[in-house]
Amino acid sequence: MAGSRHRFALRAVLFAAMVCAAGVYVWSARPWEAKPVVVTIEDVQQGPAREILAVNGQIVPDDEVHLGAPVAGQVVEVRGKAGDTVTTGQLLARLDDTIARAALVQAEAQLEATRIEAAAAQSAYDRATALAGTVSGQARDSAKFTLEAAAARVRQLTAALDQARRQLDLYRITSPIDGTVLQVNAELGEVVGTASILFTIGDLAAPLVEADVDEVYGARITGGLAARVAPVGSADAMPAHVTFVAPIVDPDTGGRTLRLGFDTPPEVLLPRGLTMSVNIVVETFDAAITVPRTAVRDLEAAPYVFLDVDGEALKTPVGLRRWPADRLIVTDGLAPGDRLITNPQAITPGAAVVPAPDG
Repeated sequence: MAGSRHRFALRAVLFAAMVCAAGVYVWSARPWEAKPVVVTIEDVQQGPAREILAVNGQIVPDDEVHLGAPVAGQVVEVRGKAGDTVTTGQLLARLDDTIARAALVQAEAQLEATRIEAAAAQSAYDRATALAGTVSGQARDSAKFTLEAAAARVRQLTAALDQARRQLDLYRITSPIDGTVLQVNAELGEVVGTASILFTIGDLAAPLVEADVDEVYGARITGGLAARVAPVGSADAMPAHVTFVAPIVDPDTGGRTLRLGFDTPPEVLLPRGLTMSVNIVVETFDAAITVPRTAVRDLEAAPYVFLDVDGEALKTPVGLRRWPADRLIVTDGLAPGDRLITNPQAITPGAAVVPAPDG
């Protein structure tokens, strides 16, 4: 019986100790009090800044032509292959020119026969002139008329021969520029029409970068602006500049086309269609305050940020230059030395804040 009372007393003491410890823990933790939010801090500074428009573009040749068939016919020879380097006038393909070649031979024969007739008429006229005292005037006039008719016939057939030669040339598809064969659609034995595109030739020695810019930002893009371009995924950016800005906005896409030229030709051949990252320097500032885009709340309507002022989150309206960039230029509302909270997503005005150990 005494042992039972002893165990009961011991349990009571242990329970009282546990209750006391729990009370001390709760009191020290003070769960009814809001804990400071851990935030990252950036000291606001003023310095040089740039507004850069970042878009993607594609490599296009400086000069690109699409070659079709001047006449309908069957492809009997294809010489040009994709990737070939070609020169002006180089033969790329030939259509069946049997009929045109026969017409040329006929024109040559007709001209030759008429020249012989003209030579005979010239001899007859020369004799009539030499025998002016014994030949009637009517005979001389007749010889002169025959000579003039033969000469006219020679001129007519000479023009016909030139036309036949030009017609024959239409069956030869040649390159109009120095460049690279980008695409070949001609197939041996295929019958093509005048609407067919057989070859695409481009000058890749001096390529351009073509991009579309949203009309919201395109109005600020002008010729001559400096830029940096690089193949997507590459860190080897090359200096470039805007060479062309389309005078119209595409009503279907809302985009404005622009082209950029390289300041110096690329050391390697960049294939047509290669995707390029483009960073155009739209405007530079000698001294400006910038903040991370993620630090701004209600960006589109009434933008504001939070500052750490003596451990309290102070809601601060700001003026901004709205631009598609990771950092935005602040026009008013901040001053150098302000402590900007860069992760305000869970912050409410007046909340207690404490900087992160490394912030």
